[in-house]
Amino acid sequence: MSNTPTPAVSPPAVAPTPPPSSASARITKEPVVWVHRWNAALMSFRVRRDPGYVFAPGQFARIGLAKENGETIWRAYSIVSAPHELFLEFFLLVVPTGEFSSRVGRFNVGDTMLVEQMPQGFLTVDRFKQPGREQDLWLLATGTGLAPYVSMLRDDEVWKRFENIVVVLSVRERHDLGYTEELEQLAADHAREGLAKFHFVKTLTRDSLHGALQGRINTLLESGALEVAAGVKLNDSRSRFMLCGNPEMVETMRRLLKGRGFRMNRKLEPGHIIVENYW
Repeated sequence: MSNTPTPAVSPPAVAPTPPPSSASARITKEPVVWVHRWNAALMSFRVRRDPGYVFAPGQFARIGLAKENGETIWRAYSIVSAPHELFLEFFLLVVPTGEFSSRVGRFNVGDTMLVEQMPQGFLTVDRFKQPGREQDLWLLATGTGLAPYVSMLRDDEVWKRFENIVVVLSVRERHDLGYTEELEQLAADHAREGLAKFHFVKTLTRDSLHGALQGRINTLLESGALEVAAGVKLNDSRSRFMLCGNPEMVETMRRLLKGRGFRMNRKLEPGHIIVENYW
């Protein structure tokens, strides 16, 4: 992969329209308190979290930047931080020609951003109805689709709900891997009796790295390599899946999983698969 990751791993975006006029959609202006650049085009940043902002791990926030003409550009990004943290963290691809992300790419501590005080999204583990812990949670992501999973793993509750948690992250090159050290540290911190066992599978499509697989997630699933690398078998009574990332991966994996007997999880019909398309 080149120094600029493919837009296929870019964060979810919504049209630059004004936020709802409902009185409940309060907007606050928050300072940037931390910036981290993973590479030339991939970054994370944090803004102060208003005490009244309450969300569930896996949800996304609408954040805005004011234009010179008085209008506001709004975008939606999955929240990386956990509900107990005092900041809202975001993980995004910086597109040089992007009206929004190009400006965010120049952020420094002390800059400000608008935050709509109404989290959204349904990529949350409470949607899986479980009689007990005898289930495995598969979190499949491309690029910045990892963001909502980091939020879940920073929250202690998910570690109590499943027997195994498998994170599968696919990127093009090794320098596009974000949060890997933190995920490994979280796994070490939660490696005790009664909590989920953690399995982290990294796969690169245009590079190689010791300990990582090569190939797309769907190819690895079809060949059986994914289950071998994770050390966890797919099973229709145990396996629960979340898919987050570029639409091609989401649609391909949804089709493959459905072909193996797994069902979409619906409000009135519990199933195995929950998805989040990134545009």
